[in-house]
Amino acid sequence: MLNRLLYTSRCAFSSTGDALVSDVRELARLSAERNAKAQLTGALIHVRGSFVQVLEGPPAALEQTFERICCDFRHDEMKLVDVAPIQSRAFAGWELALLSAEQETALSLREDLDEIRFLIGINAREAISLMRRVLREQAAVA
Repeated sequence: MLNRLLYTSRCAFSSTGDALVSDVRELARLSAERNAKAQLTGALIHVRGSFVQVLEGPPAALEQTFERICCDFRHDEMKLVDVAPIQSRAFAGWELALLSAEQETALSLREDLDEIRFLIGINAREAISLMRRVLREQAAVA
């Protein structure tokens, strides 16, 4: 049995500029390590001072991880958007992929991330589908 969890939060880092970019990357790196141990996969988006994260895996591991995130001082204004059972993982192979709208980010990627952020409140399924597509496109470019 697998579930998928989607939430948004406001990024509560006190850093700015390059330090913020570094802090977000380090958060994603450490989270990917934890997710691998918990058999979780997913993606984290950082755009316009907000996080959008989708996680998928065993329900107990998702619940424990989300509780830890809710208590994490780096997140503020937590909003659980969706939790649902799934048949298969949409983010298999990504313990925690990071998509971030940094200064050097291409305009098309920034537009995609803004669209995902917008879609979260309207159609969570479509937002997740777009996240997956953008990750595949970024992986092909890299």
